[in-house]
Amino acid sequence: MEKIHIFENVTEKNKFPSNLLICDDENTNLDSNLDNDLIYWSSYAYSESKRIFSIPQIVENQSDYLKEKYLKLIYQFGKLKINGKSIVGHFKIRQNFSYWWLTLLTGKSNCSKSPQINNVVKLMALEYWLKENKYTNVRLISEDEYLSEAIFLLTKKLSISYEFKKTQSKKNKISLINKIYYYLPNIVSTPIWLVYYLFSNWSLKGVGIKKWRESVATTTFISYFLNLVKDPLLESEYESLYWTKLTRLLKKEQHDTNWLHIYINDNLLSPAKSARKSLIKFNSLQNTNQIHVCQLTFLSIPLVVKTLKDWLRILRLKSLVGNQLQIESDYYWPLFKQDYNESITGVTAITNLLNFNLFERAMVELPAQNRGCYLQENQGWEFSFIYNWKSAGHADNLVGYPHSTVKYWDLRYFYDPKSYQEKDQDSLPVPSYVGVNGDVAKNFYINGGYPVKKLRKFEALRYLYVSDSIANRKNKKDINKKEKIVLVVGDILRKNTDLQINTLKSAQLKINQSTKFIIKPHPACPINIEDYPGLFGEISFKPISDLIAISDLVYSSSTTSAAVDAFCVGLPIISILDGKSLNLSPLKNDKTVYFITNSEELAIAINDIKEPKFNHGKDYFYLDNSLPSWREWLTSSSIKN
Repeated sequence: MEKIHIFENVTEKNKFPSNLLICDDENTNLDSNLDNDLIYWSSYAYSESKRIFSIPQIVENQSDYLKEKYLKLIYQFGKLKINGKSIVGHFKIRQNFSYWWLTLLTGKSNCSKSPQINNVVKLMALEYWLKENKYTNVRLISEDEYLSEAIFLLTKKLSISYEFKKTQSKKNKISLINKIYYYLPNIVSTPIWLVYYLFSNWSLKGVGIKKWRESVATTTFISYFLNLVKDPLLESEYESLYWTKLTRLLKKEQHDTNWLHIYINDNLLSPAKSARKSLIKFNSLQNTNQIHVCQLTFLSIPLVVKTLKDWLRILRLKSLVGNQLQIESDYYWPLFKQDYNESITGVTAITNLLNFNLFERAMVELPAQNRGCYLQENQGWEFSFIYNWKSAGHADNLVGYPHSTVKYWDLRYFYDPKSYQEKDQDSLPVPSYVGVNGDVAKNFYINGGYPVKKLRKFEALRYLYVSDSIANRKNKKDINKKEKIVLVVGDILRKNTDLQINTLKSAQLKINQSTKFIIKPHPACPINIEDYPGLFGEISFKPISDLIAISDLVYSSSTTSAAVDAFCVGLPIISILDGKSLNLSPLKNDKTVYFITNSEELAIAINDIKEPKFNHGKDYFYLDNSLPSWREWLTSSSIKN
């Protein structure tokens, strides 16, 4: 069995202490006299001389191996045979479609929906560390009981004694109603949620459906009803930050288009009645050649009943499939169990099935299409849409377009390469093409085993402004400026933003006084400067392009794609790594990026960075403002299924 060699200068094995202490929190008070190795589960801190090691650092050093191992494990789950039929086959809900592709296990959303994936990958690293170093005793200090159960099963298999010390968890305050709902079994709480969801969104039923059925357009876009330009209730036409110049091109060149929006409650279009007004207004505009609906347009009582029947079919398989997965996953099961249960009995299950039936209805109601394009993030609804597009007989000219950045550890974008080679009827639904927006995304797909002939180049619509920003920075460069401006771009997740800002606050006394900090919160995660007493800086809500134009460097979390905006313009990037997760930076493998793990490293990086470099943009994205690739696709011929 292959071994992972993690640290080069480790003492001989017979000099290793036989005890290993695993600590989940770097700030936990430990007895320094203990005769053991110490390994941090959620911190990059390590010192070989003091025999202090880091699981996140091991993962970082061996990322290719561990990523491949994880993807292979998920692939093998689907192939497991139960009574002569694979799990993929057991979950078949339509003639050529398996519900398996909608589960959280295959979704692999370690960014948000499935945080235990990070622990599964770390457990893989720990497994080989234990085998290589021959410990006889392992002790874990953590608040995570699921993690403890998994490590216990691993040590039991390796005949290593195990001890768990549970630390007190920080409990968030929740209302009594939410507390009651939280403790209800899924089989009860999920129908309650469905009733509430339908009641809240029923006003969207039927909006635009007549125009949809009678559409003469042969091009369809599927997009989120988010990121609309300004307030759509006040605008004369539909514009989206996802599609930028393409919507204007469609209007100018008079391309008739259908728009199927994925409606999600947000601050701009909440509640559903506001979204209804927007859709009606967009459909009433003259000379736009556009028809707008959302997935909830196709709601009906029979469709809801059909969804519940599909759910009952899935529920019957819960124990049969779950027991086999538990056996196959072995010591990983405690970390997979929640995602499996949520995928079968939880809100995730009913949402996926409702969306499947909504797309089934939408595609049947739509006249034959020559081409389609959807925003690709490999969310569950996308596989439902792909299947129903093909099943309804629309053209084999469907593009999945990753509209932002593709990240190395964003596992949603990656599958075991065998998944792309299968020709089974129930195999992974994939689009006709993936429309990659730059060489970085293209190389990620190729290195992940995606068929090259299924990749197609498209201009990066969300980043077209970068070309102008590069020119503007060169023209506005002030060589006499003495003040260094650091742009702090916040994260969509509060915990990531808190880590980022608190690390900056701790570092400020060590940073040159001539440094100015501008903090731009993520739109979905607003912050107040008062929440961080002692922090010197100003909050700004100006567009990222305006702030990049006046900044000298950018300090970001490890997940935000805003770092790429600055990187493409040529600014130096400092990115903080969070040992609690994987390195989700879109710039993970770029050697020019300063990855830091603590306040001391942050201060050193800010003080040392001198002169920005220019023009990374064309190396990262396809940035032709005339959109030749999009124009070609809009006029391409198609082949009917």
